[in-house]
Amino acid sequence: MRVTNNLIYNQASKNIGQSNDKLLDIQGKISAQTNILKPSDDPVGASQILMYDGKNQTLRQYDEAMKMATGNLEYQEIALDSMKDFLDTARTLFIQAQNDINTQADIDAIAHEISLITESMADLMNSKSVDGSYIFAGTDSKNPAFVLGSDGRYHWSGNEEQKYAQISEGLKIPVTNSGKALFQDVWTNRTFNAKIVEGNVLLTDKVKDQADLDTFMAKNYDPEHPNLNKYHLKTFYADDQVPPAAEASTEKSDEDKNDYHLFTGMPAQYVVTDSEGNEVESGVYKVGKPIVFSGMSFIVEGEPGATIDITLQKPKKDNVLNQIKDALAVLKDKNSTYADREAAFFSATFSINETQQKIGDGRSELGARLNMITDREGFSSANQLSNSIAQSREGELDMGIAATELSMKESALNASQKVFSRMSNLSLFNQM
Repeated sequence: MRVTNNLIYNQASKNIGQSNDKLLDIQGKISAQTNILKPSDDPVGASQILMYDGKNQTLRQYDEAMKMATGNLEYQEIALDSMKDFLDTARTLFIQAQNDINTQADIDAIAHEISLITESMADLMNSKSVDGSYIFAGTDSKNPAFVLGSDGRYHWSGNEEQKYAQISEGLKIPVTNSGKALFQDVWTNRTFNAKIVEGNVLLTDKVKDQADLDTFMAKNYDPEHPNLNKYHLKTFYADDQVPPAAEASTEKSDEDKNDYHLFTGMPAQYVVTDSEGNEVESGVYKVGKPIVFSGMSFIVEGEPGATIDITLQKPKKDNVLNQIKDALAVLKDKNSTYADREAAFFSATFSINETQQKIGDGRSELGARLNMITDREGFSSANQLSNSIAQSREGELDMGIAATELSMKESALNASQKVFSRMSNLSLFNQM
């Protein structure tokens, strides 16, 4: 093989270049504090580093979703807390309005204050997030959840769907609540109608115990067969007839007549039967004394022998704003009776209590979701730290070994440069 000047020069230059590349490589590793600058340094290790980096990027995306979800849930939390405070104030004012010492001017002032509170509650039910979305309107977040109709009543106009945030690979969390579930699907007080169909008597009826009536209707109300929701109250003498002596006597007081059948000592009684004639309640009948049946109270004034039809009214749901407005209409009516106002107070208070229960349930759900996000945030932080440690370990650089290698590479480069310098002074390079 013939050795030429170019061959010698190229070989020496190549050696210097390789030594310089190795020196720059170790310097780069020391500067970056890693043993892997490019995949060829360690293909398996580089693959692991990319995998850990990808996992952390995904976790950071979930972190952003959790921040968004937390903001939405906390905003709803504030709205529900404010709503609960307004309901507390409204209930207190309704209680104040029941005092007999109030003048109509006092009642009007209380009604005006409650009206302002109602407007504030309507605004909360149509709360918007920072981006202008209605937070209680379901997925139709560009339109209000409740609208005030031409009939003066508030109507639900959103939908019941929920928005979700993906906070982990296999977990989505709701970030909205439907205003229908929170504010619209609220039971109003269950009630009944009573009508005299036989007998010359006076009747006063009302709900005596709402809890008892609710329990009774929950067990017995039949939405598919209205006839089964009818009951009959009858008053009668124990022998089912009025003896002539009783009709002729005028010497006994009315109270005596009401408590016992005159002369015979037979007491007057009452019985409540269902639509099929089955007895469901019975007892002694006294004029003017309440007959209480499953939370319903009936005061019948008159001789035994009356028949009263009782019809359970279909349970309905409505938002608290409408129930309050109905009660305010009664309060503002100067011709309303004490019984009218008492019934209005009761209906409004019942709806307020039911709404607060719904809000309490919704508030608990929000708290549970926020707690879940907090747990996931802790898991995400720990997972990212673990991935970063594993990623660092894969490319970890031993500084002691690196320093030694740097020194060796520098020596090798110096040696290559010296060899090249000496080779260039050989006579072969000086030939013409």
